[in-house]
Formats: sequence, structure tokens, C-alpha cells
Amino acid sequence: MAQLLKEAFGFKTEQRVRLKIETKGADHEDIEHTMPAGSIGVIDHIEVYTNDQGISFHVWIPVDDTNERGIVNVFDQLDGPITDFLEAL
Repeated sequence: MAQLLKEAFGFKTEQRVRLKIETKGADHEDIEHTMPAGSIGVIDHIEVYTNDQGISFHVWIPVDDTNERGIVNVFDQLDGPITDFLEAL
């Protein structure tokens, strides 16, 4: 079971961030999207797991101009330092 955190490694829940890498995922209608490096997202929540995943950042990335459609990508400590993937705005 995971525990929710309000912040970790200088990032906070609901914070806007810029993605440093290309990110892929499916939206709520299972349509696959590829978002380029430099896309803007929002940290939806931060969790800490007791397994190897450690701390994970769940980031919502809008895929259209209305911000009604988006994908969620998860970055965790198994991927590497969060600063390799996200930049605070």
C-alpha cells in the first residue's frame, strides 16, 4: 500500500511542471498520445511505496487546447532521479 505525500524532492502536488522527455500514454478513451519534451503537466499526486519503486510522481499532461483530454504518466525512483524527467515552473 502506498502513502500519499504533499511534496518530495522539491516538487509539490498540483505544481505545474515541464517534461524533459517525450511522454506517451492513453487518454480516458484509450487513444494513445505522444507528447514532446517541453510539454507542460501538473503533478496530480505523489506516493511513496515500500517496494523498489520508492517515491512516484503521477503527472497529468493535457493533450488538447481545452485541457479536457489528457494522459497520466508515472515517474518513480526506479526510473532515476525525478529531475531527469521534470522541471519546476
